[in-house]
Amino acid sequence: MRVHSGHVRFDKSVTWKKLLPAFRPLFTRFLEESGQVPQDPEIFAVLLEENLRDLRENRKPEGYNREGPMRMIFPISKGAEFYVYSRTKTTEVNRVVEQLSRVLQKYRLKHAVEWDRLTAFQDKK
Repeated sequence: MRVHSGHVRFDKSVTWKKLLPAFRPLFTRFLEESGQVPQDPEIFAVLLEENLRDLRENRKPEGYNREGPMRMIFPISKGAEFYVYSRTKTTEVNRVVEQLSRVLQKYRLKHAVEWDRLTAFQDKK
């Protein structure tokens, strides 16, 4: 399946702080699967710590919003959610989101996955 984005929407019971134990493996898996692991381990450590700091304070994390083939975005919304986005339709988004969903399942975080929910990319019918 070729998609621009995969959206992970958490159950209402999931708060930002509840993502804390799962975030390190989630973030690491995203970077590995999308081929964007920084070569400098200090850069990775800073990116991770910025996100963990927000989660500890029960705030929305930044995610990974840098130039590259994919981005992991935590939008401003009422509930906890994030999406993986690529500028082009690709099967890679599907694969990466499925891997992230498995990490969340391992940590028993209830969520649902939806595809191409960004209005800018929805197919016109």
